[in-house]
Amino acid sequence: MRSDETIETVVPLYRKIYLDIKKQIQNNELKPEQKLPSEQYLCQKYNVSRITVRKALKLLTEERLVVTVQGKGSYVNAKKMIGKLDQIQGFSEFALSLDKKSETNILKREIIKNADIARKLMLPDDADLIYIKRLSEIEKTPLGIDEAWLSAERFPDLLVNINSDSSLYEYLEQKYHELPANSYREISTSLPTAKQTSLLKLDKVIPLFEVNKTVYNQFDQPLEFSHYVVRGDEMTYIINSNVDGKFRLNNEK
Repeated sequence: MRSDETIETVVPLYRKIYLDIKKQIQNNELKPEQKLPSEQYLCQKYNVSRITVRKALKLLTEERLVVTVQGKGSYVNAKKMIGKLDQIQGFSEFALSLDKKSETNILKREIIKNADIARKLMLPDDADLIYIKRLSEIEKTPLGIDEAWLSAERFPDLLVNINSDSSLYEYLEQKYHELPANSYREISTSLPTAKQTSLLKLDKVIPLFEVNKTVYNQFDQPLEFSHYVVRGDEMTYIINSNVDGKFRLNNEK
């Protein structure tokens, strides 16, 4: 029997335990939301002290691979959904790509005027805009809130024909033969407002991804401007390294 202080390799014992459990999670031997063995069991399995086990669990928690519930133990964290910033997908297409059941609820739809957004769509300042606000859910979990603006003159029957089961991009393609071909996005993080907390049914304060997106059609004309927020505990965004990106501080112009 060896003590925790015995050095067999340059890798500390707590890190070896961390790497072993991490590998089990990545190989799906330990499944999402499955409870980990107790600290006492892990101490016996790895022949280490409770302090060493807790250091390993701390690393797993910091990487969000494991969540610890006081009085109940540690659990494998539910897998996050991955959104690709270099792809243009509506919410329904995104959920379909994950083979998950989705639902979209329209919270508001109306004709408005907004000079700033009209300019983003290369329209006159006083142009009529279609405004649609939607709440998106995957597997009954509220995931994000989406606000979209489009030209009312260009898409005259969109407001009355779009519904909770409709894919916006699919409708624009079928009805108007306009395809989303390119997009420009700005992504940041924020804390939820009281209204967002209520809509997303958050039981604690979690960071949100906040995205402003302009979508262009096959003729490089602005098709849609949208602003959406997504739960940071449910989503990870990735971008292809071959796609150029720019980073700027919030106070930069």
